[in-house]
Amino acid sequence: MKTVACDDILKKRLLKASRNFNALDESQLRVLTAMAELRVYESGEALFRQGENAAGFFIVYDGAVAVFRTGMDGRRQILHVFEEPGDVCGEVPVFEGTAYPAYGEALAETRALYLRRTDFLAAARRHPELLLAMLATLSRRLRLFVDLVDDLSLKDVTARLAKYLVGLSGSAIGAGTFDLPTSKALLADRLGTISETVSRALRKLQEQGLIAVDGRRISVTDPEGLAALAEIV
Repeated sequence: MKTVACDDILKKRLLKASRNFNALDESQLRVLTAMAELRVYESGEALFRQGENAAGFFIVYDGAVAVFRTGMDGRRQILHVFEEPGDVCGEVPVFEGTAYPAYGEALAETRALYLRRTDFLAAARRHPELLLAMLATLSRRLRLFVDLVDDLSLKDVTARLAKYLVGLSGSAIGAGTFDLPTSKALLADRLGTISETVSRALRKLQEQGLIAVDGRRISVTDPEGLAALAEIV
């Protein structure tokens, strides 16, 4: 990790891109830009580690950050991938005053604003709107985790993969044809399984006529059937 020079204009642009802070007024944005520092992480480098004191949180500028936990068998379960400019990660334990409950790792070279816990909480006492902005994020995060728990406990790997592909096809350019944005190993981490099981699930979806697979290129041939398998209504 390295800290790089960053002017307040760039910091403010990123804060305005964030759903957390885009409604703040100029004076409140100035408070945040004054305390934020821009950090650069190489691919595979940790932004924070499970059990480490949560001294601050991050706002992604570019790149991608995977937040995950590791089981006793060494298998990773990705909780979320932050890859949109303005995404906030690592903020929950900052407000609890505890340690990070998971790992945060850069999936590619990543730039992120870092805000220290002590600075942010001191500013929030003067500007309660900052806390309201963060509360909205915590609410969205809770809904995501509820969905994740449902998927892991109630759906098999094939159904979880179907749901993931439905999400990709909805944002893809063209008629449901897209490239998998991650390796099978990383996809397996997201789905709570192993690469071999992902490969079998892809073959199963193809045999059922729901998708066509050509390397990393996926074509959704039966959108309704895929959505039904994913239990998306």
